[in-house]
Amino acid sequence: FSGRTVAIFVYVYIWNNFRLIENPWNSPWTWIFCLFFQDFMYYLGHRAVHEAGFFWGLHTIHHSSEYYNYTTALRQAAIQDVGLAIYDVLQAFFIPPSIFLVHRYFSEIYQFTLHTSLFDTYGPLGIVLNTPSHHRVHHGRNPYCIDRNYAAVFIIWDKMFGTFEPERKDEKPVYGIIEL
Repeated sequence: FSGRTVAIFVYVYIWNNFRLIENPWNSPWTWIFCLFFQDFMYYLGHRAVHEAGFFWGLHTIHHSSEYYNYTTALRQAAIQDVGLAIYDVLQAFFIPPSIFLVHRYFSEIYQFTLHTSLFDTYGPLGIVLNTPSHHRVHHGRNPYCIDRNYAAVFIIWDKMFGTFEPERKDEKPVYGIIEL
């Protein structure tokens, strides 16, 4: 079992026994709330994974590639999900499991598409959405890239919490792990 598999079982258990709010499955407000809440929790979890030594050790596999392409998105340690699973499971008090899973896996697919150098932005949507350009900064080891752009779908969290950094045209990100 990976961390995510265990988290799903724990999630369902919490939802069935300890949920705090009964958000109806058929309400569009539940879906909208989940979209933003899940994305915000991902931001917090991803930031914690980068800033907490133990979890960063698990996440370095994802950042170790010196190339930035779709295969980078697939470089994941089997147990790295443990750090993010904590933030996933906290959502079980508010969000039905099926809605959570739809949004969580939409987020995964969306993030996969960010791992490319084929294009940069989504035009004006890049003001609120994470883009390949934003995510390239996240993977860079240049000083201006370190601990930046943790977002999954919405880049607004990075802008709100001071972790946003645009890609610089005069200093492209260099990929791979920082050598200490």
